[in-house]
Amino acid sequence: MKLNSAKFAVGTLMRGAALAACACGIVSGAAAADAYPARPITLVVPFAGGGSADILGRVLANSLTETLKQPVVVDNRTGAGGLVGTSLVAKAPADGYTLLLATDSLYAINPALYGKKAEDAVAALAPVAHLAEAPLVIAVNSASPANDFAGLLKQAKASSAPLSFGTPGVGTDHHLLGELIAKSGQVRLNHVPYRGAGAALGDLAGGQIDMLITLVSTAQPMVAAGKIKLVGVASTKVYEAQPQIPRMGQTLPGTDMLVSYSLMAPKSTPAPIVARLNEAVGIALRNPSVGSKLAELGLTPTGGTVTDFAKRMQAERQQREGIIRDADVKLVE
Repeated sequence: MKLNSAKFAVGTLMRGAALAACACGIVSGAAAADAYPARPITLVVPFAGGGSADILGRVLANSLTETLKQPVVVDNRTGAGGLVGTSLVAKAPADGYTLLLATDSLYAINPALYGKKAEDAVAALAPVAHLAEAPLVIAVNSASPANDFAGLLKQAKASSAPLSFGTPGVGTDHHLLGELIAKSGQVRLNHVPYRGAGAALGDLAGGQIDMLITLVSTAQPMVAAGKIKLVGVASTKVYEAQPQIPRMGQTLPGTDMLVSYSLMAPKSTPAPIVARLNEAVGIALRNPSVGSKLAELGLTPTGGTVTDFAKRMQAERQQREGIIRDADVKLVE
């Protein structure tokens, strides 16, 4: 009896210690959130300055600075299709002071193209909030016989040679959409990767390529000049900014492709801090001045819960990796 009593006492003490440790963890997490942020935050943008991701990052940083009452500083870390900046955040302390402005390419495409290093970086990150989306569009020369996506598919099927489509590069959302159209529409297409939008738009206007897969904001100046026209938007929903653009999914189901922007943090960042950041993002996206700036970029604000974003990540990755596998997409060394 004495031995059993001793065992009971030790067990009780251990359970009590465990409960106390859990309670301390909860208190510590809550305390960290209450004190957060106590110093400046770094927002890593893994792309060059001047692009839509960079501009969005700076707009977000300004709003978060106002809400969180601490400076949020943008740090552009480019290289390897965003992998350099992604890896930097993945290795940072999980304390909410180093964040990542992500696009879907970082978590839905890079692991399939760059392998273990990209996979490990993504695995070391946690979703915080979805920010915005922009549908890809198909642009053709203004003299093209195609006036909508159905007409373009008809042209592709009737052509003796594959139609050429320009994109910002191998493995981009734009490239994958072209491969998806080729497979789903049973047409032959020839991919022409470009390093800059200017050259691609010039070649489209000059008739060197048959079509260009791009963003509305990129194409709009030449659309306004009457040199090119938009014949399809890769969205299941009407693109509210330009509702007259035909939805590709009405002709070829399953051809939706949205460029996706989000905020991520190192894995194991305390849940109360993630919740604080998600709340601050929601405040930013509801701000009319932020909405107008996003509209200038052709972006639609999204927001939502961390769970919503996690589900979206999974769906985007499944779609992109399926296209990469089916089309045998590989980076060109």
